[in-house]
Amino acid sequence: MRRRLALGAAVLYSIAHFAFTGIRQPLANFYGDFLASFPAPAMAALFGRPDFYDGSLSQQWARPPIWHYGPVQHLLTIPLFAFASLRQAYIAWLVVSFVFVIVTAVIAARLTGDALAVFLVFCNFNPLYEAITQRNIELFELMLLFAAYAWYRRGRETACGLAIGTAVMAKFLPAIYLPWLVLKRRWRALAMALVVIALVAISAQLVLGWQNSGLVKQLATRPYNDSELNQSLAGIAARLLPTFDQKTVSRIVIVVPLAGLCALMLRVRRREDTADLEFGLLAVAMILLPPHNQNYYFIFLLIPYALLYARYRAAGSWTWRSTLLAVSFLLVAAPVPFSVLQRLTGADAFALYLRAGIPFIGAVLLAIVLLAELGMSYAVSAPEQSCPSKKLSRISAPS
Repeated sequence: MRRRLALGAAVLYSIAHFAFTGIRQPLANFYGDFLASFPAPAMAALFGRPDFYDGSLSQQWARPPIWHYGPVQHLLTIPLFAFASLRQAYIAWLVVSFVFVIVTAVIAARLTGDALAVFLVFCNFNPLYEAITQRNIELFELMLLFAAYAWYRRGRETACGLAIGTAVMAKFLPAIYLPWLVLKRRWRALAMALVVIALVAISAQLVLGWQNSGLVKQLATRPYNDSELNQSLAGIAARLLPTFDQKTVSRIVIVVPLAGLCALMLRVRRREDTADLEFGLLAVAMILLPPHNQNYYFIFLLIPYALLYARYRAAGSWTWRSTLLAVSFLLVAAPVPFSVLQRLTGADAFALYLRAGIPFIGAVLLAIVLLAELGMSYAVSAPEQSCPSKKLSRISAPS
């Protein structure tokens, strides 16, 4: 009875949280990274909508001929030029963003086998609300990566490669999965991903020009960011070691963990029973190892959270690793709205949260859980590999 009451309270809280933070807050917002990148000046001119660009946030951040983010965003948003104003287009893109989130949740529910858990997680995940509020293209990328793993597990390599290739050209971070496809010898998936990347890259050069990419220019001039919004390993290191040369520090804290990750992936490349752990670990690396990130990037951690939950649900046991996973989730998800905390304390709760590096700590704990699971899986299967009468199963996250 108590469990049902607690579950009912959690559902009601999640509905209220979504109503206020997932709907009301985005509808009141007209600022953010999406508006800083849309419309690209070349696209506004191409479709005869300079009114979308003139006076917009994009005009401040993307002066002609500069354009930001990946070219797929500028392809997906072409229909928005049909609206009467940028504000109307922004509301329409919110609807599209909800579609991305719903499709992602459906895929996650199928992967975990627990639709209610997915509902509670998605409705109480602060980085997701940040992404929805700003209508970030990362929501589209998240959907594609969930789909890519689902197709990978089913052996649908072409569809998997299509999803990964499209995600790469949406905002580049998912490129970390391309070497993984090589290690896993998923040649059809890799070939399809590369074809998509090549076609989009050529089209982008003809319309936008890669030499005008704001990302390329930013990485060339200042590859790190010491802002509190930057919760990457390089960003945390920059704030902890302010007296050191920041470029050097940034390179060290990126290259050393990346080398370790590569060594680990080489070691487990022939394993199929750890594909879910590998896919999840790459999502964590995709967030922590770039020179800079934003808090809404942490929506990609929904991938390892979902895949690990599927493992623990199938095992039916509670271990120190599942406890650490729960702590990690609470730190990253921040399920109590910061606006509520600010009213209660009078302090800028979100600024304090970032200043303390809490989402970074949560992501590190998640990485520890994934590494521990990989180590446990490798230790358990090592004796079996020496026995010719046994074969590795193709078990990943349960269907």
